[in-house]
Parts: sequence; structure tokens; C-alpha cells
Amino acid sequence: MKINRLAEKFAGYMHRMKFKNHPVSFLDCFKDPKDCLVLMPSDMNVLLDAASQLPKIAELFPNRIIKILTTSNIDPRSHEYIKRFTIIKPYPYDLNAFYLPRKQFIEKARTPGLSVCIDLDFYPNFFNSSVSLLTGAPVRIGSAKGMGLPYYNFEINVGDESTPIKTAYRTFIDVLFNLKGEGSKIASCET
Repeated sequence: MKINRLAEKFAGYMHRMKFKNHPVSFLDCFKDPKDCLVLMPSDMNVLLDAASQLPKIAELFPNRIIKILTTSNIDPRSHEYIKRFTIIKPYPYDLNAFYLPRKQFIEKARTPGLSVCIDLDFYPNFFNSSVSLLTGAPVRIGSAKGMGLPYYNFEINVGDESTPIKTAYRTFIDVLFNLKGEGSKIASCET
């Protein structure tokens, strides 16, 4: 999804002015029964690799709705991993003139409530970052890709650009399991 660079800079400035970060307990996000929103990559070449991580995310956050936001043009229900989750996809009427999410789209993404938002796009993606922030999820997790606060309050370094994508996703998921206190459990999972 292409966003006008000037609009991105202006929106970024406004987001930094409007949103203040507060201390958050990451352990509480694993106990909170509210939903989890997972933001998928926009690059079709890594979408399936990201989708293969969804069962592990569901294991991290059992007994709650896992919502998947995808912006790609592929039918998300065609992928075996994705079709088991609640799919949210922005349509042209959900976006403003600068291709940023409108208020009603954000409401749809966060209803009935979110405890955590996880961005699986490891490349700078201002749309995903904006959705992460605007949903108001207390815990917003992304890769260390330069977006930082206020968009994410926890960033995971998955390596550099030469790191294979499967290794990057394994690192990301390992950190999440370690955060929950189940580090040894993920060691046996295949990626």
C-alpha cells in the first residue's frame, strides 16, 4: 500500500504529538482475555512465511479471538494458516485520501477490545504502524525497523536484511515465547 511521503511525515508528526506512551506490563498482555490483532506483511513474497507463524501466536494467546489484518490483494482465505482466524481487510472506503485508515476501520479492528497488537511486517510499513498505534492496544509489538515510539512499545531485533525470513520469524516468535516465560516450549517447534 503506497502512502504519500509528505502525508506520512505529517501523520507521523501528529501521532508523536497526540499519543503519549505509558508504562506497560508485557506479562499482563498474556493474561488479558481481550483479543489479539496480527498485522500481516504487505509483501506477497513473505506473506506465507508470516502466515505460518499464526498457529504459534494462537498458542501464545489461547482462548481469545486472533484477528488478522492483511492489505495484500490475495484472498487470505486461500492460505491454510490464515483461514482459521478472523480476517480484517481494508477496502477503499476504509482509507482516507492519503491511504491511511479511517476511524470506522480502526473501530472495526479493535472491537470489542485488544490487549496486544503484533506487526509481522519486518520492513517499514507506515500503514501497519499507524493501525497498531490507533487501535489503542496497550501492548504493540513489532520488529526493530526504525518506527519506534509511539507506534510500538516493544521492538524485537530479528537480524539485518541478509537474515533469511524464516530465521527472522523464528527469532521473533522465540522472543515472544520467552517473554511469556515458555522459552523451552518453542524450542521444539518447527518453522
